[in-house]
Amino acid sequence: MQPVSFSNHLNEKLRGTLHRPTQAKNGFGFVLGHCFTCSRHTRILIELSNVMADLGVCVLRFDFSGNGQSEGRFEDSTYTKQMDEMTSAVAFMKQNKADHVLIGGHSMGGMVSLFTAARQKDIAGVISLAVGSAPIHPDRLLTKIQKEQLISSGNVSFSSRGRDLVLTRDFFDDAARFDVHEIINQITCPVLIVLAANDVVTNPVPAKSVLNSVNQNIDIFEVEGADHMFSLAEHRQVVIDHCIQWIQHNFM
Repeated sequence: MQPVSFSNHLNEKLRGTLHRPTQAKNGFGFVLGHCFTCSRHTRILIELSNVMADLGVCVLRFDFSGNGQSEGRFEDSTYTKQMDEMTSAVAFMKQNKADHVLIGGHSMGGMVSLFTAARQKDIAGVISLAVGSAPIHPDRLLTKIQKEQLISSGNVSFSSRGRDLVLTRDFFDDAARFDVHEIINQITCPVLIVLAANDVVTNPVPAKSVLNSVNQNIDIFEVEGADHMFSLAEHRQVVIDHCIQWIQHNFM
């Protein structure tokens, strides 16, 4: 593992960890983004990266701006900004001799990877973990008092994972621009969606309904008993084993 950094479109420095395989295969790279208020150090991302590198794939997991060790302010976060950062990460991987780049991530990072693949047609494939049927909405994230604060002041304070954070109206306005059903139908590369059956953060039931009605490039796999973070080692292993089988079937 190697610590790396690269710049986003606003020249903010993004920090990442690069997993270089001892024997690279077919020039494949894989870029991973994290969930809403997480970092690149989420366990499922670390373990998936390690196994992918053993398979011969160069992997970059990175912190979106305003998260982890990356520069920038969390309150400036939007899906569009993170899509641009995912694009910057893909460019970084190509500079590191990855001829074919897959992208993916967990939760919001997984959704960002889907949106990026719809826009950027040179993506080889997508693996998204624990994604929902729609972007984050005030009704799902905020209390009544917080929604009133957002309406009156244009921003809202909340706490997550020990951090005091702020979201703006711009975040929710940007999120409302994205129709998951419409966007996924624009993706032309192979896609693997891994859902957690006991996910209470992004309910897998409506997600399956939306995803089953879209293009035939998508494979959907559900991990029985798993929660949103794939907290148990046995569930993470099921995820990783299925991802490897999917990659070997589609790309190797």
